[in-house]
Amino acid sequence: MIPTIIENLEKVRKSNPLIHHITNYVTVNDCANITLQIGGLPVMADAIEEVAEMQQIANALVLNIGTLNSELVKSMIAAGQKANSLGHPVILDPVGAGATSMRTKKVNEILANVEVDIITGNLAEIGILVGLEATVRGVEAGEVSGDIMTGAQNFAEKHQTTIAVTG
Repeated sequence: MIPTIIENLEKVRKSNPLIHHITNYVTVNDCANITLQIGGLPVMADAIEEVAEMQQIANALVLNIGTLNSELVKSMIAAGQKANSLGHPVILDPVGAGATSMRTKKVNEILANVEVDIITGNLAEIGILVGLEATVRGVEAGEVSGDIMTGAQNFAEKHQTTIAVTG
């Protein structure tokens, strides 16, 4: 039997997992508070010198490229590879993928080096990731040309991941 959302939430509240976030500066406070609200323990660490060590004591990793720079991507990859080696789940939010060539390139670099368990993004961000033409304007959903469902399913199978297309 598949556990319900409530059963999973109760499991989180009982285990109090440490969730390592490498997230954007705009959402760091919200991410910490949401993690606390559902029973997890947040830690925000993005310095390359400590991310692997922090992941050693964490239970999961959340990557969000909202305030992207090349050094942050190095930290994300190092933390992601450590999480992979420890069997910790990795969640990726490719904020603004497709808005600039750098964002698209860096998301693909992360995906080439880290096994990501869940990718959550808006319609256009996911469209870009799966190879469709899309219009991306910041964090707004934008527009996609093509079959997003088939594209997302094929991408998810290829990368052994789960994709959540959000608003």
